[in-house]
Amino acid sequence: MSLKKEIEAKRLEDFESSDSDEDENICRSPAKSPLKLSSVLKRKRNLSDPDLKSQSESDCSDSELEANSSLESEEQIVGSSKSGSKLPTDKDFQFKEPQFRKKQFIFHPFKHISGVFTPDSSTTSSPVVVTIPEQLAASYGLYLWPSSPVLAWYLWLDQERYKNSRVLELGAGTALPGLLLAKLGCSVTLSDSVTLPHCVKNCKEAVRLNSLEDRVQVVPLSWGLVTSKLLQFRNKLDWVIGSDLFFDPDVFESLIVTVKWLLDNNRGCQFLCTVQERSADWSIETLLKKYRLQCSYEYPDTFLRGTGISTADLTGNHNIFVLKIRKSS
Repeated sequence: MSLKKEIEAKRLEDFESSDSDEDENICRSPAKSPLKLSSVLKRKRNLSDPDLKSQSESDCSDSELEANSSLESEEQIVGSSKSGSKLPTDKDFQFKEPQFRKKQFIFHPFKHISGVFTPDSSTTSSPVVVTIPEQLAASYGLYLWPSSPVLAWYLWLDQERYKNSRVLELGAGTALPGLLLAKLGCSVTLSDSVTLPHCVKNCKEAVRLNSLEDRVQVVPLSWGLVTSKLLQFRNKLDWVIGSDLFFDPDVFESLIVTVKWLLDNNRGCQFLCTVQERSADWSIETLLKKYRLQCSYEYPDTFLRGTGISTADLTGNHNIFVLKIRKSS
């Protein structure tokens, strides 16, 4: 081979080796972007036209500028997200006290004929309206739970049994059942925990809204303790009522202790309470045996039969029943 041919072959080998090595490095390195690969491909082209060369250089510089600006915007986004990721402080929150709202319940009269309820449209009977103050706040006692209307309708449909009775409502809160009995002529005392003054205040507001100040008293009363307030009810009651009182297993025994004392100190007195089933593991059977009490229960499907009132309209998706507790015979 002549010296000239050897020099040309050497140049060709160096050119191919350089290109292949550079291409291989570009493909292997994750740091290389498609923009740089595009620049290499452009550089390999044989551009004989000067205008085309200048256009290619312009496109390359525009693309690099766009990439740099894109990178800069990403850094700005990361920086802004870091600066905005600080935890909120108390100054970022503004507490607004929930406002009271009023709910009105209308109880239409029914006749009980041959074991069946039928609407009573006679002029001698008229509906009873009860207005309830309610507050949507983080407190059990200021909200009207589904158990309350269930108990109210249970009392309304059998109102002859309770007329002119002496009644104490425990954990009254919004006090719908107690206020209804007061409008039926009962002497009613509403009570709620001495540690929940806002609930006691709500009971007083409910009495005022229904103009029952002359017939209803409101007292603070705690469960599980024989206090001077509790002693005032000796020989003063025919019924003790409550709705959704068994809402927490921690209060079961203290409530049963209070009910036991009231039944022991008021001859013939009975306890009525609506219960919402929240857990199959919750039970008061042991406590009833311990304090020598017995119970029975009735579901809304039974006492609402013939009224045209749907159980679901009162209970929603909850399982609610009326619990009756009395002294063991």
